[in-house]
Amino acid sequence: MQDLDTSNKYSLNYEVYKIKVDDILKIEILSESLEASLIFNQKGLNPNSTNNKESLIFDGYQVNSVGKISIPSLGSIYVEGKTIDEVREDIYKIIVESGKLIDPNIDVKLLNSYFTVLGEVQNPGRHEFLKNNMNILEAIGMAGDLTINGKRNDIKIIRDIGNSNVVYSVNLTKTEFLTSDKYQVFSGDIIIVNPNTTKIKNAGIIGNSGTLLSLLSFILSSIIIISNK
Repeated sequence: MQDLDTSNKYSLNYEVYKIKVDDILKIEILSESLEASLIFNQKGLNPNSTNNKESLIFDGYQVNSVGKISIPSLGSIYVEGKTIDEVREDIYKIIVESGKLIDPNIDVKLLNSYFTVLGEVQNPGRHEFLKNNMNILEAIGMAGDLTINGKRNDIKIIRDIGNSNVVYSVNLTKTEFLTSDKYQVFSGDIIIVNPNTTKIKNAGIIGNSGTLLSLLSFILSSIIIISNK
């Protein structure tokens, strides 16, 4: 952010994530009557479950190929394209209207949020996160920061929007990305950091030097052979 002015304020507008197929949700339904709410909770039915992330994912509700989850005693609920709050409200409405519970407390969380970073970073690969709002700077930090060879003015973000891949370009040398939709990172995003011009040129020089060395060696050998005749 070479044009950063410390006296400026930047308004950050995070969009609310909408659930997609294969997302895994943690759903807990509680009420004053523990026994009445127990039938809704998969974890409650599994006494061997622990609170680590792996077990939570195993006991979670995975969105199937048609965008639904299946909750015990409630059946299938369509969640694809909805926000976490909307899913919470839908479940609350179904339970109350069915008369199963009077005023349940419902907790819904997305468990398998992740992004993938490729290219000129210290730790490329898939990185998972649990926070609601992730941004590009935090994502790069989780990947160990850019290498000295990373192209900072043209980082690519590939995002799945409505079953189509949209490619964004982010210029980290200008502060304008702070107030754009490129600042936020969504689950499933792929971040690509290409090599800068210096590395590309160096790679070319190394390749040309090898070729040139081989050629010179061939010419020198030829000269020696001819001289000895």
